[in-house]
Amino acid sequence: MFLKQLYYLREIDRFRSFSKAAVACNVSQPSLSRAIRVMEEELGVVIVDRKQKVFGLTPEGTQILKWGHEILHGVAEIQNVVSLSHQKLAGVIKIGVIPTAVHIIPLLMDAVKEHIGDFICDVLVLANAEIIEKLNIKQLDIGIMYCDECPKASVFAMYELYKEKQVLAGTAAYDFPAGDDVSWETAGQFPLALLSRSMRCRQFIDVGFQTAGVKPIVRLETTSLELIHAAIMKGTHATILPISSFPLRVPPRGRLQIRRLSGFSAGSIGLVRLYESPLASFVAEVWKIIIKIDFEGQLDDLCRQESW
Repeated sequence: MFLKQLYYLREIDRFRSFSKAAVACNVSQPSLSRAIRVMEEELGVVIVDRKQKVFGLTPEGTQILKWGHEILHGVAEIQNVVSLSHQKLAGVIKIGVIPTAVHIIPLLMDAVKEHIGDFICDVLVLANAEIIEKLNIKQLDIGIMYCDECPKASVFAMYELYKEKQVLAGTAAYDFPAGDDVSWETAGQFPLALLSRSMRCRQFIDVGFQTAGVKPIVRLETTSLELIHAAIMKGTHATILPISSFPLRVPPRGRLQIRRLSGFSAGSIGLVRLYESPLASFVAEVWKIIIKIDFEGQLDDLCRQESW
């Protein structure tokens, strides 16, 4: 059995299609199918259930794929060690992060580099469920996500990094009240660009408005933070977002004003990984560094008006 057969099997399961997997593997479909047939003959089991209308692996195939992920992960680690030694890099860390926490990544990278030296940070912006899925199959080392979206299972280790700081934000086109805070009633009077209702961040905001008995003026709903940033900087909308979802290097002073939402119970953002013993040494070191970062304090600083 060759490593390429395990790779083919992983891609077949990923795409749920022989033809799409063949394209991803840069081989012909007959070649990919033949490689899986040979694998089945070598092991004496059926791996892919070809009789069902809905594509899937047999129970034996699922178990083989599970071990295949372990083997391919180990091979990737060996390749990384060899490559890093040539480049004089400390290591590679694969991180999955939810969209509203993406701007804490530079803070994280600075802290790791300061303690360890140069390294490679491979970051994917994903939904909470996708982070858990990729942690399970070891395509990620750690995730940054909502704590309450992490399964309550002993297989995962979770550490709370900070509680979200939700703010009303907009340009000087809007007459925000003086002070650092704003009420839900006031925030609901502005035309808002908000994340889609399916996103956890938006669900917290909806609860805030419902608790205050306010029906907000929502004019734009989207899964794209970039679109929301563009809309508020153009001055056509205000928004409510976690402060961590704004670029840390903000627009020129005076272009964007922010107010904290009073009485808001936001979500907690945490660091999550598979609970393994022993943990890969580089990942373990990065984990230790990240949990010592004062994200709470740095985000509090960003909430002060003078920072903007």
